[in-house]
Amino acid sequence: MSNMQAPEYPQPETQGPVILNVLSVDDDPIDRMRLKKTCRKAGLVVEFHEAANLQQMREKLDGTYYDLVFLDHNLGMDTGLDALKILLSHEDQVQAIPIMLTSLTNYQIAVEAMRQGCADYIVKEELSVDALVKSVASSIERRALYSQLSSTRRSENELKQIFQRFMVSCGPELRILLRRTLSSVRVVKTEAKTAETVDLNMLSDFSLLERSCKDLVVFMDDLETVVGDSMKVAYSLTPTLRH
Repeated sequence: MSNMQAPEYPQPETQGPVILNVLSVDDDPIDRMRLKKTCRKAGLVVEFHEAANLQQMREKLDGTYYDLVFLDHNLGMDTGLDALKILLSHEDQVQAIPIMLTSLTNYQIAVEAMRQGCADYIVKEELSVDALVKSVASSIERRALYSQLSSTRRSENELKQIFQRFMVSCGPELRILLRRTLSSVRVVKTEAKTAETVDLNMLSDFSLLERSCKDLVVFMDDLETVVGDSMKVAYSLTPTLRH
């Protein structure tokens, strides 16, 4: 969106503190002020933004990239789970880390929030500097881990798709070519061995070619294993080239 404001991070050479954009979604102004003061006491350098309801939250999400979003579960007619869905579905807030604020009696809500994508939760009655620091630190670590795992899975899937396209487009023809090449090489080697004069260099080259063809066959078999059993059906009629 054109009116989005990226968080201002200091240049590495200044070695200044990282400024975190924080959004508090809570219908109680006293609780929002308490959270703001706790962030400051915890040593967090933050740009603190506030929303009292889901409408204000949507407006805030459309205007700024957030690092941390604290969601109170009790939002009048709405809930923190409703707010969580809005945050997770916002295309410009994929990097935002949501933390749910619940009461002592809403433990099951906290568990459900974690299941739906919340990074962590804090019990309001237990909000303190230590609780805040612990929650923020664990949330950031958890998000970094999930991001790394997601990136790894995405890379594996992309690589698997490349292998699959290769096996579908080139695999059958390449196997036929390798089979014919191996057959021709073996014939030539047999004839060369029975000839009165044998060119040892040529015989060595044919042996190298034969070994390379076999290595390619093994490599293609390995690719079939990577892309799954579905690809093996396409080559079930292709004779083996390993022997």
